[in-house]
Amino acid sequence: MEYLKTKLHKYQYVLIVCLVGLALCAWPNGGQKEKTAEQASFDSAAALERELEEILSSMAGVGKTKVALTARSSRASVYAFNEDETVSDNGSGRSADRRTTLVSFGASGIQQPVTVRVDEPEYRGALVVCQGADSALVRLEVTKAVSSLTGITSDNIVVSKMK
Repeated sequence: MEYLKTKLHKYQYVLIVCLVGLALCAWPNGGQKEKTAEQASFDSAAALERELEEILSSMAGVGKTKVALTARSSRASVYAFNEDETVSDNGSGRSADRRTTLVSFGASGIQQPVTVRVDEPEYRGALVVCQGADSALVRLEVTKAVSSLTGITSDNIVVSKMK
């Protein structure tokens, strides 16, 4: 027992530092979870649908509106890369070695890739259901508005009357 007390007393600071380190590792990081690309893409499409509904509902003669979008591609990030290429000419022939590495930046101790650009999702089609769709002029205006806001061609936009 005396032996154990002397060892604990001798290494008490090391033990305290280890316990503090374990506590910091187990500490929650603020409860924020990173979104996957699929979730971010879904959130982006849902936000655009809500924005379109609000804008279209405020147009003259349109009335209450519901919008559904179909995505062709999701949101994608393009990351920075370093490419090293070495070419050597030895007696037996020429050889090339190419090495590509992802560039990362450490902000506050966390390594994250450097984003060059973020490609927004492309949309394939849109369905707009509104109260004023019985008027050809309203259908045309809604089609033009959706086309200009989303980049969808007018032949891929359907405007229908709401019950």
